[in-house]
Amino acid sequence: MNPVLRSLLNLQEVDRDIFKVESELERLPKELAQRVEALELRKVQLDEKRGEVMELRAAIKEIEHATVGMRQRLKKLEHESSTGTADAALIASYQHEMRNIKRNTSQAEDDGLKRVARADQIEEEIVALEKQLLDDHEAHQEFEKNVGAETAAAQAKLAELQADRGTRSAEGIPPASLEVYRGLLKTRDGEALAELGDGLCEGCFVNLPKNIVVRLARGTELVQCPSCDRILYNY
Repeated sequence: MNPVLRSLLNLQEVDRDIFKVESELERLPKELAQRVEALELRKVQLDEKRGEVMELRAAIKEIEHATVGMRQRLKKLEHESSTGTADAALIASYQHEMRNIKRNTSQAEDDGLKRVARADQIEEEIVALEKQLLDDHEAHQEFEKNVGAETAAAQAKLAELQADRGTRSAEGIPPASLEVYRGLLKTRDGEALAELGDGLCEGCFVNLPKNIVVRLARGTELVQCPSCDRILYNY
């Protein structure tokens, strides 16, 4: 086997695991941040619903106050129109105003009932949201605790792997080849090399042309898969 390829395989053994641990250390805080964001969003939704209920209750009070005033005015008009002292034109005016008051009162009461129903519905939603928020907060605390433990374990594992990595020399690997290898570690999820078996790249499972197999057998150069770009090897 090509000596450079053998050295890269030696590095790959530990770099594969380093990549996995580093990916885990990157994933954990992101997932924690996403959960915090979801909690904050739920709090915002809860505050919005509470604000909506307050506005509805305030509007309901205004409607109640307005309908009280309209009923009082209606009673006054009914009394004045029944005294017999008003002339026909004034009575007609009173009757017209009374009809308007009755219509407006009915509309206001319907509007008030709708607002009451909506406020009651939102308050039920608030109760459900508060319970969900409490459950989510408890789950988040447990998850945060687990993340702390997993992070500590991953950091310890990474330190162990990096110590092992330090014992593996990259001496003899041309800088250009090392650069290709490092780039593939990032783009291929820590698997920069792939075995060539029976004309098949084990990295992407694509059948390769015979000239690729021949070039690899010669052992004079690094050969990359034309499909996934991984550096090929075989035993």
